[in-house]
Amino acid sequence: MSDNKIMPWIDELEGAAATDFPARRDEIAAMMAEAAELVCKAEELRGKAYFAGCSLEGQAKGHWSMEGFGVQW
Repeated sequence: MSDNKIMPWIDELEGAAATDFPARRDEIAAMMAEAAELVCKAEELRGKAYFAGCSLEGQAKGHWSMEGFGVQW
């Protein structure tokens, strides 16, 4: 985790260290970091799926004629 904490004001609250607030804040930060990682993975996967779809379409067009299926490519 970076030194740039979310909700840094929690550390300024008197007695906050004796509560579960800092731990809960850290859990939230971990969730946010995981979400950011998943967004990156989703973007990468979306790109791979797009190019796989283009490849499949190209192969289908090379194998069958458009007239044979009555399908609009």
